[in-house]
Amino acid sequence: MNVTTGSATYKTTSFDEAIDKIQDERRERQDIQIPLKAFSLSLDANGDNIVGTINGQDFVPTMHCIKQMGTIMGVSHAVIRQYLNPVTKTKVKDGEKFDVVRYERDSVDRELLVKLFKNGIRDGRVDPNKEFKFRTYTDGTLRAMLSDIYGYIDNVWYIENLRKIFKTVGGDEPGFIHWRGNADTIYANLLIPDSLRQEGDSDYGSMLGVGNCEIGKRRLSLTASLFRGLCTNGLIFGLEILDKISQVHRGEIDLNKVYNDLVGGVTMGVPQIESQIDSFLEMRQRELDVPVTHMIAQIAQDYNLTSGGKGQAVQVVQQFNKHEKANRNLFGIVNSITRVAQEVDPVEHVRLEQVGGSLMEFDATGWDAYNKRASAMKDAKRNKIFGRVAA
Repeated sequence: MNVTTGSATYKTTSFDEAIDKIQDERRERQDIQIPLKAFSLSLDANGDNIVGTINGQDFVPTMHCIKQMGTIMGVSHAVIRQYLNPVTKTKVKDGEKFDVVRYERDSVDRELLVKLFKNGIRDGRVDPNKEFKFRTYTDGTLRAMLSDIYGYIDNVWYIENLRKIFKTVGGDEPGFIHWRGNADTIYANLLIPDSLRQEGDSDYGSMLGVGNCEIGKRRLSLTASLFRGLCTNGLIFGLEILDKISQVHRGEIDLNKVYNDLVGGVTMGVPQIESQIDSFLEMRQRELDVPVTHMIAQIAQDYNLTSGGKGQAVQVVQQFNKHEKANRNLFGIVNSITRVAQEVDPVEHVRLEQVGGSLMEFDATGWDAYNKRASAMKDAKRNKIFGRVAA
């Protein structure tokens, strides 16, 4: 499916295509509900993987599932990361800091972690008759371990009802400009074709950030977003113009209420998002009074961008130098951040777009003060953020 304006064509994923993608993947999975006592953990024959055994079949749990098991079995996520990730140390070469692996974790580490899981449920610490739902796939992965009170909203239900709402609203059908979802989890941005307008450098328009997960990674959500067609980025989340629709997956869920919330969000929120395009463009008036690296270092510190020679802060600088040099202002900074968002995993994609939305809230006075803060940052701190060693 394509969305065409007078100046450009954008490839999108239609509602039907998104549903087909989910349905295709669903054919490869099975949800199995059993009591805890019927589930066992061990290592595979080579000691390379932790495996969960269900009805005589071994499955390799994903990291998400292992963390869920840790929550149920009393093993902290910090301990899980410690025993599954390599041990590293920092080295310096040509003035740049970088991490190297001291040693990899091995079967002894994984066996110890299995023992910690088993320890967490011994002697009835967790009721052995308590039932859990395990989501398995034919590729041998175990994607989730869910308690009996977990209630999820079906991803196909969500997409079908969004389509129903937009049919009622009328106009050209929206399409997903960034579909990064799968049968379990939706990460997507829904582009509203009727909102697109041509400005000097690009098309701009409204989007809705669509999120849901059937296995506990994220809530159902519908958030406000803006679109910049130049590189299909400029995706700004977190605007306070659309009440955040968010449904926790716990217990019995009132789908009629969820649907009515979605109707209100679409019919009242989308026009408000479109009205914020001018605010997005006004970021060009928030000029930089400091070198771009000073500003990005300050943002990295305040908004938790990853640091180091290959961190997000460095990537933002690279995107700015490559694509946004003509915009030595907040507009250029935000679009550099959202360009990086397209290169990272879906969770960080959403988070970086939220950073962009937060930065858009600066007024002239606040931006002047922020420039002063960026100017006052010590060189040592800035060097650390970019993974450099002070000369």
